[in-house]
Amino acid sequence: MTDQELDMLFAQSAQSQKAVEDINRRVMKTVRRDMRMKALGKWAKLIGICFGVPVMTVVYVYILFTYMPEMETPLRIMTFVLPLGTLAVYFGKGLRDFSPFEV
Repeated sequence: MTDQELDMLFAQSAQSQKAVEDINRRVMKTVRRDMRMKALGKWAKLIGICFGVPVMTVVYVYILFTYMPEMETPLRIMTFVLPLGTLAVYFGKGLRDFSPFEV
């Protein structure tokens, strides 16, 4: 093996190492971005639940009081309890399954 061939092999090796480093850098950048997006999605879901559920509850109760004032008391209680109970279960499940530290 001559010095020229050896120099050519070293040059090819250096080029392949640069290509591998470039690929590794791109992969790590993509992985970090995906992890940030997943964490952001979890926080957005939590904020949506924490603000959306109370707003939906207030709107629902306001609509019931405004547009259904002449309902009988047992029917009015059932109209409040069933949907609000379902909403509370949904809200509790969403908070129970949430963990900001898991990705």
